[in-house]
Amino acid sequence: MSRFGFLSPARWRSFDARRDGGVLALILGAVVLVNAAVWYVAIRPIEQEIARLEQDELTADQARTRSRRRLEALQDARRRVVDRQEKVRLFYEQMLSTRGERSVPFQRALGEVAREFGVRPQQVQIGFSGLPQEGIEIMTMTFPIDGGYENLRRFLARLESLDQFLIVREVALQGGPEGGRTLRLSVSLETYFNDPSLREEQARQREWERRVRGRRAPRRTRR
Repeated sequence: MSRFGFLSPARWRSFDARRDGGVLALILGAVVLVNAAVWYVAIRPIEQEIARLEQDELTADQARTRSRRRLEALQDARRRVVDRQEKVRLFYEQMLSTRGERSVPFQRALGEVAREFGVRPQQVQIGFSGLPQEGIEIMTMTFPIDGGYENLRRFLARLESLDQFLIVREVALQGGPEGGRTLRLSVSLETYFNDPSLREEQARQREWERRVRGRRAPRRTRR
């Protein structure tokens, strides 16, 4: 006979809820406890490890996304800087050039416009100045021009259409002959030349001034 008589088929055929309910409750409670123990000991650590790995993977994905975005931003910034540097280089070397490279073509183009509108060369005043820190030499040309309003407007438009880098710095009305039937303008133009020697000269000047200040600085005497 089974040690657990309450589990025998004969006993279950004569099952009485009032008589055997306590035993059944103990069995169900034991099953629940066993399941809980199995979950806590075996399943719970696995689920925790899975959750940790999923969180690590999510964190790694987020970190990779941030790193990729930062890398793309840095690459884009580098491209913009390189592009800006290239544009500055082309501006200095091609658009401005040196006075020796561009002075003759510039004066030839401006001379054609001057002859077209009756500006005499002896009326042109030319001056030079510089921006040492930028390595740029400035040539200024000032001259008068007479004519009606439409003629003067065409003159300014013609200057702007030249394939030369120039700036109309100032246009001043000075009145005109013939009882005011014509106008006289004083036009001031500027163009720029690339002159690296200005930067070099300024650097030498600063170095010389630094050495002079160093020589003049009082030296501390040892006691």
